[in-house]
Amino acid sequence: MQSIYLSHILKNYPRVLTQIDRDPDSRTYGCCDRNFWHLKIRDFSSAILQQCGLVTVLLYQLDFSGNPCYKNNNLFEWSKATLDFWVKIQLPDGSFNEYYPNEHGYPPTAFSLFSACGIYQRLGMTDRKIESAISKTANYLIKNVEEQALNQEMAAITAIYYAGIVLKNPQFVDCSRHRFKRFLSLQSTEGWFSEYGGADLGYLSVTLDMMAEYYYFSEDISIKEPISSIIEFMSYFVHQDGTIGGEYGSRNTTYCLPNGIEVAAQLGIKKASYIRKALFSDSSEFSDFISSIDDRYISHYVLHSFLRALEREKVFKGNYKKEDSVLDSTCYFPESKLLSFKNPTYSAIVGFGKGGVIKAFTGNKETFLNCGYRIPIRKDVCGVTNWQDPLYKVEWDGKVGRVSGKINLISLKVPTPFLHFGLRITAAILGKHIIGYLKKILIFRRKESDILFTREINLEDTKIIITDYIQSPSKITVKRAVNASLRHVASGKFFMTSDLLSKSDVIAKNINRLYINTEIDMKDGFIKETVNENA
Repeated sequence: MQSIYLSHILKNYPRVLTQIDRDPDSRTYGCCDRNFWHLKIRDFSSAILQQCGLVTVLLYQLDFSGNPCYKNNNLFEWSKATLDFWVKIQLPDGSFNEYYPNEHGYPPTAFSLFSACGIYQRLGMTDRKIESAISKTANYLIKNVEEQALNQEMAAITAIYYAGIVLKNPQFVDCSRHRFKRFLSLQSTEGWFSEYGGADLGYLSVTLDMMAEYYYFSEDISIKEPISSIIEFMSYFVHQDGTIGGEYGSRNTTYCLPNGIEVAAQLGIKKASYIRKALFSDSSEFSDFISSIDDRYISHYVLHSFLRALEREKVFKGNYKKEDSVLDSTCYFPESKLLSFKNPTYSAIVGFGKGGVIKAFTGNKETFLNCGYRIPIRKDVCGVTNWQDPLYKVEWDGKVGRVSGKINLISLKVPTPFLHFGLRITAAILGKHIIGYLKKILIFRRKESDILFTREINLEDTKIIITDYIQSPSKITVKRAVNASLRHVASGKFFMTSDLLSKSDVIAKNINRLYINTEIDMKDGFIKETVNENA
């Protein structure tokens, strides 16, 4: 029986191999940052891309239909070369760079250690220099904890455990177990782990992926319960068109890693088989979905998750639970402020924590999207209603939802030579200590305005009614917000069919108050909008 992951792997593995310097006479042999070794538009190599080596070793090891790389010695040598280059670019303290020199980034350190251990173990290597590098990186991660993006913390926990296995170091294993117990205490009662202040489906799948690997290392069956909670939460946000996540998530991600879903399905966890089939089978539209992911993230953790899922699928001797669909239901999650609505006519997802962004589906097609509003202030500042804001007041009474708050002012940053030069000088002096400052500027920085908004969403049997009210002490212009969030997310803004539903037209100019009533008939798709200025 053909693997559910096969077509996705065969379509995309050449993209990953292209990223690797495969010339053994090159001074950068084994480098996986094509912008550095080939295009020469970057003056350092981004270490997070060294995960390409885990893809090459899996292609070398796994015998599956259509795999021309199986047991090809070139793949063996390229895998080893990626590991040798990883050692070369390691910083003295064991960390690595991703976006700029002297960054000491947490993601490139955690994720590249996981892949380095995988390459080293799978190739059956014995090399003291590589083992020393693995140990140094594991020790760095032991001394540093990620508090805001918990997928990165889970990756570090799993990588430390893997290093303990590879190096036969029980201290690393014990440290990983201790960190994992603390990590589980951070899980929401709704099942998700925080990503910069909210729930995000794409990054939750990364957390699940690493948690599944931890389960296989530790054989700790108690992990099944927190994995079950993740799966239960995720199941409410699988869209009818075979996609997941997007505008309503805290980080807007629109991808899903399959390895954790595969492991959950094999553990017999309820709804995991449904998610597996809905997102990854050829009958879904996920093949187009994965094709929109850029080369960086295909090389990062996406493709080797597919290969690890295929590896698990090949040896699974049991039967997947048959669960063709999730029953029509409506569920509001007050901690994440997310609403999943389903009835026989249509389904909708609302992110009240992001100002009431809403997307709706009829049948297996997304038919409606509304991401709120933008208010141009200056060319470098924009007001938005769809910001992830814990201060928004949210109410849900079982049928009608309301969100209100102050519109946030967001700076529109553009890179310049001066800023990059300053960043490098500062990084050379302060190293990792500037990461928190950069996050504040690119991710968290906002300023509350004196412009107020209220959105009410009424989900009727066949109709959606959205009522918006905006009030400002000074004259403003109001535009519709497109689905591209102004919060910086490296793995965001991949093309989705949602982009085709986005609109950015101006609704009103030079107004103090604006009332907008939108009625969407979900049977025939008819939209009626009433706009009253200064009402």
